[in-house]
Amino acid sequence: MKYFPRYKTGLVLAVCLSGAGYSYAPDIYWPMWAIDTSGNGADGVYTGDINHDGLVDVVSGWEQSGDLRLYLNPGPGAVRQTAAWAGIDISGGLAIVGIEDAAFADLDLDGRYDTVVSSIEGKTQSLDIHWLQGSDITRPADWRGASLAPAKHAGYMKARAAQIDGVNGADIVAGTRELDGKTPGIYWFKAPAGIPPANVDQWQRFYVGPVDVKTVTLVIKDMDGDTLPDIVFSGRKGVGWYRNPGYEALTQSPASAVWERIVITDKGSEFAFCDHIVDGMEDIIVAASHDSGMVAKWLKRLDATGRHWAEYPIRSDSLRKAGSRSRKFVIKGVACGYVDEDDRIDVVFTSSGDGHGVFMMTPRTDIPRGETWDLMNLTPYADYMKYDNLRLVDIDADGDLDILTTEEGEGLISHGKGVLWLENPREPHPSIADGSAIRVIPR
Repeated sequence: MKYFPRYKTGLVLAVCLSGAGYSYAPDIYWPMWAIDTSGNGADGVYTGDINHDGLVDVVSGWEQSGDLRLYLNPGPGAVRQTAAWAGIDISGGLAIVGIEDAAFADLDLDGRYDTVVSSIEGKTQSLDIHWLQGSDITRPADWRGASLAPAKHAGYMKARAAQIDGVNGADIVAGTRELDGKTPGIYWFKAPAGIPPANVDQWQRFYVGPVDVKTVTLVIKDMDGDTLPDIVFSGRKGVGWYRNPGYEALTQSPASAVWERIVITDKGSEFAFCDHIVDGMEDIIVAASHDSGMVAKWLKRLDATGRHWAEYPIRSDSLRKAGSRSRKFVIKGVACGYVDEDDRIDVVFTSSGDGHGVFMMTPRTDIPRGETWDLMNLTPYADYMKYDNLRLVDIDADGDLDILTTEEGEGLISHGKGVLWLENPREPHPSIADGSAIRVIPR
């Protein structure tokens, strides 16, 4: 039997007793816990189990202060203690001011993360790899760093690793932004034989195709069922994917291989894959608007080719307060899952500007039959905030999905709240079982 959360029980009772039809869910501010507040401008998070202990570890880059830190999960008994996470400097001596993204990677394809790939937009404009060369993962001196193809600078925004051409180790796909007159695009870095550091100067970069304004989201995934990894991307004007031209073309003539560009939707930016209906095909949710009407679009995959999609709007008629609708509001991240473990899919968003930084939406009825979704704000209203991407993961190992994210702040003016997580209140921790709204994080 699935657990029915108390806050939804209360909502149902309130609706029934009032005699009204639908009533919006109340604000349910999830307990917020800090992983790290020490740097400036935490710009995104990525998760994985890099030390193989079965717990969710975290990596994050700090744009303004130029930090790259690994956070090893201290276990359920200590995850709410900031000091227990003890961020480890894994930059390996590289200058990374202006870092835009960091992600775990498995470069030797043994099924375990062994590297972190960082994308630098600032003055450095490099794509870097950071790996553990020594034996102690907690010792910064045991980490090494190297820039790939340093002679070909670009403002990199996102990078992910996977086997692209069928030879050697994992290749790296990276997306850039428009910078100094350079057109933004998607590139792939061909992995050489061997392992770093001996081969760091042998990676080759090849052009895939253009992206609009800058790369916002990047996923390596087989989109048409041919077993070849394709490149799914979004810029500021839509979502699409580049079809892998085949291992033979990428091995024999990588510079001239043609990646076919397939457009999924020409409007929207951030996206997440979401398997709502069990039909063997994943759908996509795309952040669609910055105002109080259209919040996102549900893109329903219609066949196995990855070329045909149906669009269903996701709307809310009370996303923002009336007095704030003229102010800046941008959706920064999106993720989906069964957060409260009922039978309705939940979609969680993060945002930047004036409003609620983290909120959740759930369809009132079948997605094709209903445009307006239930809305639940998970963080208090703020005159200014700048959350980045999010991950739905079980941080505290209690069996439900928590929210991992960063709050970047304004850089020079405000350092932001840093790397943090919001605890799913489905199974309240004893220290917060009194129903208090949100824990104040020490600054």
